[in-house]
Amino acid sequence: MRMIAVGFWLLGGLAAVAAQAGTNPNLSNVPDAIILSPGVRYPSNPIGGFTVHIEGPTGPTQGSFVEVEVSPDADLLVSWCRAPFGGPAGQSHPILTGFSDANGNLTFEFYGGGCLDPNDFFGATFIAQVRADGIVLDEPYIASPDVVDWQGKKATDVPPEGGTMRCDPGPEGTSIATVSLSDAVFHTPAIKLGLREACTKFTPPFNGSVGVSDAVFLTPYIKNGNVCKCQ
Repeated sequence: MRMIAVGFWLLGGLAAVAAQAGTNPNLSNVPDAIILSPGVRYPSNPIGGFTVHIEGPTGPTQGSFVEVEVSPDADLLVSWCRAPFGGPAGQSHPILTGFSDANGNLTFEFYGGGCLDPNDFFGATFIAQVRADGIVLDEPYIASPDVVDWQGKKATDVPPEGGTMRCDPGPEGTSIATVSLSDAVFHTPAIKLGLREACTKFTPPFNGSVGVSDAVFLTPYIKNGNVCKCQ
């Protein structure tokens, strides 16, 4: 009887450890939008960063395996930055992975241009999907200060059917993702009038109206005409 009791105690202890290591989707936090930085990021500016927070039954979960996947349909529409932005080999895509730290956090960086508003995206699947230990936490959309090309077209605009990557023509036949006058023209009405515009919303709540903080974080990108080679 003593051995049986010890066995039940060990099993109970293992079950408790397994429960503590779990991921609770209701307590975890994932931003509703992935905001791409076209070129260099700026200090204290959230554009380009994407922080996932994982919570378990007893608090923040360390070592949770986090995946951020951009669907194949969406991946074809994003103007991903090439080297040197996003590392020596350029921006990794369509999937980034990593493990949460002691605070349950993991921050990814995304570089590129384009906006995939869920109201305009006609792909067969999600735009992006965030998973922790195989559990789906959220399916964010994608935005960037570089929202349109030099002709004022978004990646989801037609023709062609379904949209296309909207890189701008660069020097010596290159393609670039750049924040230009056409982007400033696109963003201005939402900023000036405080409209609800997913492609000009760079801070949470992402389903809210465009506010002062969105304008502040956008400003250096427009002022400096951020640019990167387009992938």
